[in-house]
Amino acid sequence: MTIQPDELPETVLIGVLALQGAFIEHIHYLQRLRPQGHTIKAIPVRNVEELSQVHALIIPGGESTVISSLASLTSGLLPALVAFAQDPQKAVWGTCAGMILMAEEDGVGGGRKKGVKGWGGLKGMKVWRNLYGTQLESFEAPLLIPSLSSPSRPFNTIFIRAPAVHSLSASEQTEVLATLPSDLIPPPPPSDSPLGPPNLDDLGKVMLKQGRKMVTSFHPELSGDVRVHEFWVEKCVLGR
Repeated sequence: MTIQPDELPETVLIGVLALQGAFIEHIHYLQRLRPQGHTIKAIPVRNVEELSQVHALIIPGGESTVISSLASLTSGLLPALVAFAQDPQKAVWGTCAGMILMAEEDGVGGGRKKGVKGWGGLKGMKVWRNLYGTQLESFEAPLLIPSLSSPSRPFNTIFIRAPAVHSLSASEQTEVLATLPSDLIPPPPPSDSPLGPPNLDDLGKVMLKQGRKMVTSFHPELSGDVRVHEFWVEKCVLGR
């Protein structure tokens, strides 16, 4: 039975996919949250049984190819993750590599290793891997994100081999929560890729929400600031 937001228990169990990548940082950030009326308990998720216990899921940064490969080697886990990501009643947040995996099934381009499939969590989203460059081209940028608490205080966004939004379907209701200034937007990917031409207006969109799904191309779990985690829990997990 799908748990509706108003049916959530006092203790809300949030899973962080823990196959590879920066999962422990997300767990630590979630443990710092104190939402009114609820207690957050965060656990690592490595198999179907653990996934079946959680009310919501974070797909962390790391290597999208490795995460998918390891999930496929764990009995029943990959199809269970895809089903969880696509369930409109489940809150799911993908950061960096997690954002790539939240793309449409055939909506992933770029990167050295080909054949990565999205899990279809954010409808109509196509993503280009590593468009912001190599590890050496990682950068930080203070952004004002109006949806966060204390919106006048910039949030330090950290981009590490980050993906970019290639394009968004106009038919889907997607909220744009944060956009990079024009001087930080990378050059567009090629127009003749299997994804088709990119939408230049979408390239700088780095934080998106669609129903109970959210993606960030940056790493909030490395910022020292819990406000993005707080926003996701309040709006997507608790639905208030």
